[in-house]
Amino acid sequence: MTQRCLDHLLFYMPRLSRTAGSAWERQFAANMARRARWKNWTPTQKQLEVMQGMVASLFDDDPQDVIEIEKEGPSAA
Repeated sequence: MTQRCLDHLLFYMPRLSRTAGSAWERQFAANMARRARWKNWTPTQKQLEVMQGMVASLFDDDPQDVIEIEKEGPSAA
């Protein structure tokens, strides 16, 4: 799994708070996004690991990462 910096992880927390698969994940992401605005807050190692996994799952299933290659030949249109 790719290690992402904290700023990168926190950037995706608002999106995950709306789209994550479970209610627990949505609440966790919302909490992390809120706590990120607290002065001198840093996540625990466990929180960091959970955020890493959640953000990684965003990119595992993202169809935008796939590049479709057009085949040469007569067009079907």
